[in-house]
Amino acid sequence: MATKQDPDSKRVDKALKLYRLLLINDKKYSTTELTKILNCSKQSIRAVIDDLNANPEINICEEFNEHTRVKKYFIEHCKHGMNEPIALEGYRQMELCRDLIGELLPEDDLLELNKVLFNAANYLPRKDRCNFKTFSIATGFSKGHINYSNSKEILHKLYDCITQKKCCSLSYQKEVNGTIKEYYFAPKRIICLRDTLYIKGWIVEYKSNRVVNKYQHPTNFSVHRIQNIQILKDKTSKELSDVVNKQDKFGLISENEPFKVILKFTNPHAITYVADRIWSSDQKLEFNEDGSLTLSFTTDSYYETFTFALSFGRGVEVVSPEELRQEVKAEIKEMKKIYCNS
Repeated sequence: MATKQDPDSKRVDKALKLYRLLLINDKKYSTTELTKILNCSKQSIRAVIDDLNANPEINICEEFNEHTRVKKYFIEHCKHGMNEPIALEGYRQMELCRDLIGELLPEDDLLELNKVLFNAANYLPRKDRCNFKTFSIATGFSKGHINYSNSKEILHKLYDCITQKKCCSLSYQKEVNGTIKEYYFAPKRIICLRDTLYIKGWIVEYKSNRVVNKYQHPTNFSVHRIQNIQILKDKTSKELSDVVNKQDKFGLISENEPFKVILKFTNPHAITYVADRIWSSDQKLEFNEDGSLTLSFTTDSYYETFTFALSFGRGVEVVSPEELRQEVKAEIKEMKKIYCNS
């Protein structure tokens, strides 16, 4: 019987040492290299690997070179700790999302996101990790952006409220130098609209030992206008419904019963802008003989529709509803007082 090269080492010790070696090193080891590291025979190496692979959670891969007749062993790291490896295409999509909206995050959070992306590259298939480099291919842009660096703590507390289904007490200043008001709020979803972050949820109250919504419609708060937030650990919002924004109607703020709007666009740039976008799931676009475009859609946000119509100036006419048409006319009269009297 052959003498053991390391008689004091048990097979389980060799197995642990071998598994640790392959797990922490992204390298392929030959049988000869492993015999030297573990101080044992080639037969022992084979037996240890068979023992390890008998565990369904472990998969030590083998690679045999027919030219050199050398067999090498390695662990595909992307399959340890994850059911499936990350596809390179999916990784590039994560980079794209980071590039387009990452600047909305506080600086520390953006740095943390970059670290996570860098570490995620370790879970790419081996062939994609060779000569892999992370890079930026896009840039998010806005005509005026909000600095969320001072909102990091607010954002993190909102994350906790949503994931833990907690309510919070929230101090909110709607306008600069305006009154700060206190709300009892159940955050449900963070929404990004035109480079601005909103938190959507329910203003609630505590009745009969349970949390109930105070109003019929959910409420949106601008994240950067939140002055302070305290998570209320003893009160939950489990009974409140989610507020998934399906964008089936125009606008973000639900403040009215749904109503139909018809707008007629005459400016070529406005026509192109409107025709390229989806404003509601039931929208209708009709190109008229005079070159204008008629857009009809459903909304439950009167104020957003009002400001939307005004934003196109003389390039749009409100056809209906009549109430909205009259309010736009009244606004134009007030604007004339400013510009015609100066």
